[in-house]
Amino acid sequence: MIAVAVALLFGACGTTQKTGQTATDKTATAPAADTIRVTPLAEVLSIKELMGVFADESNADAAMAKYGYKVKKGYEVFRVDKYDKMYYKNCRLAKIITDGKYDDYPRALKAGISSWVAVKGESMMLGVFNNAAYENLVSQVKMNGFHLDMAGNEDIYTDGKYYIACNKNNRTIRIQKV
Repeated sequence: MIAVAVALLFGACGTTQKTGQTATDKTATAPAADTIRVTPLAEVLSIKELMGVFADESNADAAMAKYGYKVKKGYEVFRVDKYDKMYYKNCRLAKIITDGKYDDYPRALKAGISSWVAVKGESMMLGVFNNAAYENLVSQVKMNGFHLDMAGNEDIYTDGKYYIACNKNNRTIRIQKV
């Protein structure tokens, strides 16, 4: 009886079956993060250009004019934030509450891809109004060598010199120095 039990035990241990892929197969088929390639949208400031404008703000007016952005100096979103300049394209400015204070960020128009760029001292924020444009911008962030540093309400990417915070709910990309 003991001999039969030992034979069954050893027999059960030797009959393992392989099912599906192994761990090495799964890692071999995963795409590498550095292979991301995306074409920037023709109507919106690209992430590379945003970084260039951020590095030297004297280039801002020329870069924004290239894409047809209008500018409003001293734009304040009431009880939220105050910006030195607000560039906007295919947008209308929000309702004015009082002297230079608006009730919100610029609002989208139906023509073209609407976007805005807010400039405030040590940071710049680029906002768009549709998910496809936002996802294109996030892909550009990854394509330009930024890696995810911290996930959260804003996914924060870094390359060691800059932080880029991507807020999916608001469809905004904010850049600042490390």
